[in-house]
Amino acid sequence: MRAAPTGWHPESRFTTVAGVRCHYVDVGPRDAPTLVLVHGIAVSSWAWRFNLPTLARHFRVIAPCQKGFGWSGRDRGDYSVGALARFVLGLLDHLGVARADLCGNSLGGAVALWIAEHHPERVRRLVLENAAALADQRPWHLLHTQVPALGPLYRALIGPTLFRAGLMALAYKNLAVDSDYMAGFWTPLAAPRSIQTLLAVARRLPASLAEVDRLLPTVRHPALIAWGQKDGVLPVSGAYALHRQLPASRLVLYPASGHCPHEEEPARFDAMLVRFLDPDPPLGATADVTRPGEADTSRPHGSTSRR
Repeated sequence: MRAAPTGWHPESRFTTVAGVRCHYVDVGPRDAPTLVLVHGIAVSSWAWRFNLPTLARHFRVIAPCQKGFGWSGRDRGDYSVGALARFVLGLLDHLGVARADLCGNSLGGAVALWIAEHHPERVRRLVLENAAALADQRPWHLLHTQVPALGPLYRALIGPTLFRAGLMALAYKNLAVDSDYMAGFWTPLAAPRSIQTLLAVARRLPASLAEVDRLLPTVRHPALIAWGQKDGVLPVSGAYALHRQLPASRLVLYPASGHCPHEEEPARFDAMLVRFLDPDPPLGATADVTRPGEADTSRPHGSTSRR
């Protein structure tokens, strides 16, 4: 089944960014602070389905499908993290959004960081959820994609059964990967050139992450690092390393979640996001956040040690 051109959400919209069709969901009050949700590799804006209703009560929420994924177009161009970030910026330019909060999961975290590094004036605050950001933290299950000769074999073998097994084994520890989930997840991946795009992104990942990692010390935005401790894709050690690298960051751990706490524990994730991003906290309150059910793991002031 091919990805339907109408998208998946009642507020699905389409525009063209740099010659490529861009699908996005745009919900919430237009006069509220803007929050951009950036999904990870192989998924789409559908990944934020549990979060949009709550977050739209507090923010104008823009959830794009990245170039090459979801209901957006696929081309034969550049699929580096920088190119994906410029695609997001192109959408924001089209919508007249000069500055926003960015929340990125997995590869989306690298995209959010790239924007903060290269266009700091476009970012107010960052939320980095199980983010791919470090040069030495490449997902091992994507290493075989670096061998171009394996591309045809990979495209021949990949399918919903293989993806479901991988998601259950690596990504989700607190979410049922059932038939309903797979219907929403796999529909856009069945579109033409989707697997080729996935391979193109994966092959550019080592160089892309090296660039993001190198410029991490330049990021001074307030940042919230949220991490599922049972992540089989990006281990929690990466959360602590990223926390040490970002001077204005806080770390929140989700002991019961894997790679996507926003899907696995959406109520807790949304509450954390709202509290951290609130531009006008109540008198006497702070923007600090705590780990669900446990103590806050703020980085000590003045700590700048690397990994």
